[in-house]
Amino acid sequence: MKIYPRIYLSAVTLPSWAALLFSIVSITSFAAYGQPTDQPLDDPEALPGQIIVSGTHPGYLKYNGGGPVFLSGPDNPEDFLFRGTLNKDGTRSGGGQEEMIERMAATGVNAFHCLMFRMRRCNIKNEGDDQHGPFRDFDPSRGLNESVLDQWDEWLDLFEKNDIIVHLEFYNDATDVELMGWTLDEKGKLHPDEKKFFEGVVNKFKHHKNIVWGIEESCNKLPRNRTPHFKKLGELIAVTDNHHHPILQSFVIPEDPEHDFPQDGGTPDDYIDDPNIRLVTWLHVLPNGENFEAQHQQYLHYYNRDSRSFIVLKNETFHHPRDGAAARRYFWSCAMAGLHTLEAYIHADNGNESTLRELGHVHAFMERTSWHRMTPRDDLAGRSTKWVLARPGAGYIAYTYEYLDKIGLKNLPAGTYDLLWMDTVSGEIVEQSGIKVDWGDAAFARPESFGSEVVVYVERQP
Repeated sequence: MKIYPRIYLSAVTLPSWAALLFSIVSITSFAAYGQPTDQPLDDPEALPGQIIVSGTHPGYLKYNGGGPVFLSGPDNPEDFLFRGTLNKDGTRSGGGQEEMIERMAATGVNAFHCLMFRMRRCNIKNEGDDQHGPFRDFDPSRGLNESVLDQWDEWLDLFEKNDIIVHLEFYNDATDVELMGWTLDEKGKLHPDEKKFFEGVVNKFKHHKNIVWGIEESCNKLPRNRTPHFKKLGELIAVTDNHHHPILQSFVIPEDPEHDFPQDGGTPDDYIDDPNIRLVTWLHVLPNGENFEAQHQQYLHYYNRDSRSFIVLKNETFHHPRDGAAARRYFWSCAMAGLHTLEAYIHADNGNESTLRELGHVHAFMERTSWHRMTPRDDLAGRSTKWVLARPGAGYIAYTYEYLDKIGLKNLPAGTYDLLWMDTVSGEIVEQSGIKVDWGDAAFARPESFGSEVVVYVERQP
């Protein structure tokens, strides 16, 4: 233990300095994802330690029988499952999948996104590759190729062993399977081949704890009248998956810089009453260069838009900064808006390793807090603080990328507080406990070894 004497609080009554005990905690000491817990299972039908949705709408992500989940990781490469040399049985060799998983694990990220169907034959933008699908002879009418599924299962095992949650999406951006005849019939039933595809994949992989099912990337690039089809697929996943893994639908923003949002395009509003799709994610969120305040407002827009009905993620900011301080501040501006933080073009294969590590710091910190009970409350920011998540009277997260004169919080109730600090560049953690605060505005001095980009969790003791 280390006695750390440099702390300042305005409107605060401190105990004696000798009572302020602090400890440096390595990120590697964080509780492992899915590790055994003595807590009762939230969902007895889900696997122990599995990612689930807890609570009523919107609910939040958590480990079954464990703590809350905050997703933070790379969204690319989306063709992860199809990299490498194609073998006669449809499997792949030399694609570097194992190395990518190990690289992600070493940097501490806990989320990844990839696609299972990228076939060009039914893509309205003529994107993809007709060999990017899990079918026998790459023919969707011939059913699933078990050799391919077995290889994918091995990779999912490795993701799970390394505590990485996979947003496993069925259809690629701009895929319209109705172009190859997979339409709903007159009774609203799925085409038999599509039904077999979804049932086979879900039954094959539902034994994993680390799956979030995605239906279609940027589903609203298709006309809004495809919504009943997508809802039917969500219903099929839910009926087939007796372990209740989360189900997500993905959207491109209406102001899409690539102009792929159709006239009268769909939005999450079309799914508000759907009982199966509990998560939504946004792509092509507009970038604001190095105006980080404006970027935070961009992310807040989507939180405010959808958080009353859904758990909200961001999977892609359009042409965003990809490394350095700007990328790191984009990560935190998103997390501090209450959004799970995946990011396209932060690549698992060749992305900057320090950037991946800084993305890993986000989930490592957030999962040690009660962020899932908080909402954005930037009005409570004082002194150097830029953005705040809060459950007033109970817990606060305060962040700054420009520490000048202490981290401030407004209107703290009187009480005794514990603090958890992180230097968001290095990932260093410092804990402080037993700090007495009188009611009013409080300010906290960062640990001496920290730089100018810091975040602190302020938790009131019962």
